Amino acid sequence: MTKDHRVFALGLLLTALVASPVAAGEREIKTYTIPDTRDMRFCEFIIAKPDGLDVYNTTGMNDCPVELFDNLDIEAIKEKFGAIKVELNGPKFWMMDEQTLEFGETETFGGIEARWAARLDPAVMAKAWQGSAPYAIFNPKKKQRMVYAKGKPVFEIIDPEGNAYVLQAHGKDYSMETLPSLGGKMTELPEGWSYRARVLEEDLILDLSPDQTIYALGDEFHQYYTRPPEQE
Repeated sequence: MTKDHRVFALGLLLTALVASPVAAGEREIKTYTIPDTRDMRFCEFIIAKPDGLDVYNTTGMNDCPVELFDNLDIEAIKEKFGAIKVELNGPKFWMMDEQTLEFGETETFGGIEARWAARLDPAVMAKAWQGSAPYAIFNPKKKQRMVYAKGKPVFEIIDPEGNAYVLQAHGKDYSMETLPSLGGKMTELPEGWSYRARVLEEDLILDLSPDQTIYALGDEFHQYYTRPPEQE
């Protein structure tokens, strides 16, 4: 796998695992319902240690201020946490209008507060890195409730069987205004697949839990899509 595909896999995996109950251990985990998340900017911090990776997410705390994020001292963060490596994911922007998440303790990264969101063991990370090319379906495990509001636009990738995967977060290079025409820029979309924009006639709710089979994929722009469970 190329370096670009490894970076793609890492960013995709971490966005997919926001609010994951994976390896919570003895942490105090709380549930948060966050309104007005459409186009909310967020970022994640991945702290890699020999026994695993801890993921911290800024959702509901701040908008990952650009002046701080662009000037982070990665070496200082590594020293603070005793990390082997520190990776950044984002900034990205949520597409749903409300979401319910589970988070743990708060840490500060160069002045940016973020809450613990997931822990990944090295074996899980290694496996995830093996086959995360764009438009390849994978099955994350997480607990998260997302509400896309009636009357708002959603952007979906449709597979050959007619299953729709709804965009969960867009990247900084593709603003909300550019998303309706994003399909015309997808040069790697497999034959028989399509992209569409539509306005919801009723609320679209994705209520995800680890005991479900969740279907997800990423596009070639490192953006993440989830298939509503009711389509199984």
